[in-house]
Amino acid sequence: MRFKFLITSICFFLLSSCHSSSTLMASGTIEAKVYRNYKTLEPYQCLTFDDGPDKVQTPKVLELLEKYRVKATFFVLGEEIEYQKDILKMIVDAGHDIGNHFYTHINIKKATEKEIKNAIESNNALIEKVTGYQPQFVRPPYGIVTDALKKVCGELNMKIILWNKDSKDWDKTPDSEIIKYVLNKPSNGDILLFHDGSKTYTNTLSALDVIIPTLQKKGFEYVTLSKLFAA
Repeated sequence: MRFKFLITSICFFLLSSCHSSSTLMASGTIEAKVYRNYKTLEPYQCLTFDDGPDKVQTPKVLELLEKYRVKATFFVLGEEIEYQKDILKMIVDAGHDIGNHFYTHINIKKATEKEIKNAIESNNALIEKVTGYQPQFVRPPYGIVTDALKKVCGELNMKIILWNKDSKDWDKTPDSEIIKYVLNKPSNGDILLFHDGSKTYTNTLSALDVIIPTLQKKGFEYVTLSKLFAA
């Protein structure tokens, strides 16, 4: 009986540790975990879009997602929200997640802990003011992770989200190359990086118009990060 209780306790501890969004360091500092993907038994994948909202590109992305009835997560910049609050509302109204991509696209290697915290908190406040939505996720500009970032996000109880598949649509990668790369060895819990911050990213739309239905036919479902982490 005591042995069964011990095994149950160990399993519970391991499960709790896997789903915790932060780690308590020996120094007493709480550090946020960094996720490039999130393995799950469910055939879920996450589409994520950075650098918006954009008054031209974001509505086109939303239209494409609606076409295939999929949900995504948008990592938005505060300075873009200031001029395009209506577009941010469109994202939330369509049932998508909002993530924090800082107020501006800074290089956090050169930022102090205080500057990082201000950049995240000011964007959180703006997102909540416009939509009532409280972001759970942070994606640092350029995907740069520092000890200061992990400490700040740990204090704010926010998960740091990177990716395990970068479409490189921002680099004007041909859609045929994006399609080939993303469709190669897809797996549960993949987090895919795309961008909706510029109308010049036509390859984003044309690539996804092939990728989404192809992987849906293979049994994959595109969900928000919130749903992925709840699986």
